[in-house]
Amino acid sequence: MSRIVVFFALVLFSCQGQSTNKAQQKTDTVDAKIIVPKNNAISCEQLVKKLVKSSNAVAFSQFGDTLVHAQVAYLGPEKLTIKLYVINDISETPSEKRLVEHAVGWLEFHQKTGQLLDITNDPDHPVTLRYDKRIAQEHDLSKLCRSSAMVFKPGSGYALRDVMLVKDIKFNGKLGRFFTRNEFEKVFGRPDSIQLLKDEAPCVTIFDTEAPDDKYLYKNGSRFETSGDSVAVEEFWFLNGNFMSYNGIRIDASTTIEDIQQLFPTAVNERQGMDKAGKLWVIRLREDNEGIVDGHIRMYFKDGKAQSIHWWSPC
Repeated sequence: MSRIVVFFALVLFSCQGQSTNKAQQKTDTVDAKIIVPKNNAISCEQLVKKLVKSSNAVAFSQFGDTLVHAQVAYLGPEKLTIKLYVINDISETPSEKRLVEHAVGWLEFHQKTGQLLDITNDPDHPVTLRYDKRIAQEHDLSKLCRSSAMVFKPGSGYALRDVMLVKDIKFNGKLGRFFTRNEFEKVFGRPDSIQLLKDEAPCVTIFDTEAPDDKYLYKNGSRFETSGDSVAVEEFWFLNGNFMSYNGIRIDASTTIEDIQQLFPTAVNERQGMDKAGKLWVIRLREDNEGIVDGHIRMYFKDGKAQSIHWWSPC
């Protein structure tokens, strides 16, 4: 009888052990599912786009949410400034595609309060927007966008990347962007041709005088604007040995886009192709550290080498 009791006891213990092991295995499996992180990787650009698209920003009512793009322009200690823009094709011929950005709105996102403000029409009296707040609650926007935005340094203004300051530019090693007519002829010689501005009818001028005798001087493909005795570079081509230096670094027709990348890495990384063959590229550079100037500088490259530089301003 005692042997039978022992036998059943062993069987019961074995069954309990198997049941316990199965329960433990089940628990381990459930725990594993709980602790395995999901792949929620998202870029700053994707998150900002998602957040902005969920809002009632004014730009969407004017241009539609499919045409408006968004990117972080500045990153401050308490807020992100977001630029809304559309992309326009300003090419004059179908074979030459020229795409430019046009700002259509500005937003501010305050990380601590979670407020999204539209400052497009009046920064001093912003409009509070509605948006899907779950998007911001799931991610730290400031941390995520720190590597892709212009970072604000307290006490020093906005530290914008890839700025070409006019004070550091020298054309043919002698002239800045602005000089006199006499200096023009000493360095470049007599112009190849001259046109009155009123005949060219530009939408924007450098000197903004609209004087009847203001002229364009053309030399070796380059274009210079005049007002009285003052001359300014509008478009400069690296032809016939002409060059420019920036902070003492020479840029001429033999300068490659890889060379320029050492000076302006972000601009080169964000370059735009001007034709389908990829032979003509353009990069954009800011003119000032504060972001006040509305225009920018464009540098063109053909077959990977510097071709020209142009000061561009919106009409």
